Amino acid sequence: MRVAGPAQHTAYRSEWGLLIRPLLGMRDWRYDFKKGECIMFHEDRCTVCGDCLSWCPYIEIDEEDARKEFKKIIDGDPSRVISECVSCMGCDEICPEKANPFSLIIKRQEAQGEFKRFEKAKQNMELAYSMPSEIRTGSEDGPVIDLCTVWPMTPHLFEGVLFEGATFLKGGRYFCGIGFYHIGMESPVEEHAAAVVEEVARCGAREIVCFHDDCYTFFKVKAPEFGVEVPFRVVSWPEFLYRRMKELEERIRPLDVSVAYQRPCASRYTPEKDAFVDDLFELIGARKPSRSFEGVRALCCGGSLVPRDYEMSNRIKHQNLKDAADAGARIMVTLCPMCFLNLRKRAPEHNLLLTTISDLCRAALGEIAIG
Repeated sequence: MRVAGPAQHTAYRSEWGLLIRPLLGMRDWRYDFKKGECIMFHEDRCTVCGDCLSWCPYIEIDEEDARKEFKKIIDGDPSRVISECVSCMGCDEICPEKANPFSLIIKRQEAQGEFKRFEKAKQNMELAYSMPSEIRTGSEDGPVIDLCTVWPMTPHLFEGVLFEGATFLKGGRYFCGIGFYHIGMESPVEEHAAAVVEEVARCGAREIVCFHDDCYTFFKVKAPEFGVEVPFRVVSWPEFLYRRMKELEERIRPLDVSVAYQRPCASRYTPEKDAFVDDLFELIGARKPSRSFEGVRALCCGGSLVPRDYEMSNRIKHQNLKDAADAGARIMVTLCPMCFLNLRKRAPEHNLLLTTISDLCRAALGEIAIG
């Protein structure tokens, strides 16, 4: 069905994916987020156990001090945690009571004006909303892929059979803004949420594939939390790749290689897609070695640490890459384009080949060679 897109552009509603949904069985993941359910800190659930802080790999703090500092945060008193938090979002996932400690920390950070330390990053993200936007129309039955504003970082990724017939949405009108969380701000994301969802919805697609993990988290979790209805099914990049590779299964040449997976920060909010990563690895013959830093214990790529503490950022990057190499990985794949950009220079120092998860799939199809 032909439908109108933004301005003079034209897009087509995609029926792609609906035919193969039975492949996913019961794993058609859905959440019923209510406004405030996750963006609000649940003090009634919090036992002030301190696990959210004592677990943190970026803040040096013992259990006793962790409890004291988090009590300060609850009471609105000054706490060193507010300045030392790198906004990896991990404490929400690690909290045993699901009290959403990061939801409180991010609000305290913004109230304290932590973002003022990152004025250049703040200005760049504010400008991102006004980047030129376009819809590159594909075939009527092709997927509709939201590239947000990150496609210029890795423009080569959208070539080959995986993306045949795809319609691409790109530019500032589709900017999710989740990066603001990394500088201690949430309000810009909420302020723009309704407009971004409306703009994407105008293309008329029943499903929207998100290239960037941040975008998937925005549509799947954050927008509904802000009370914005999302009128389309949002598809994560791992699910899209798994579904597409399943369609192309006869062309797959198993890689038979050990591959470490770099889990991005936004996956703290959407861990359900990790299962698609595992299934995708199995499908293409990539063995995921057991690592110290994976799953809930995953380290961030270090990107958000650069403006805060360059030395710590560098240490975390090397610690992460060494862990993968020591586990026997020959390749590390990234889901997030920012993770790729932040780790690519240091990966060779650990004899690791760094690539993206989509290029790993293309390698399994024989389209490209890795290394």
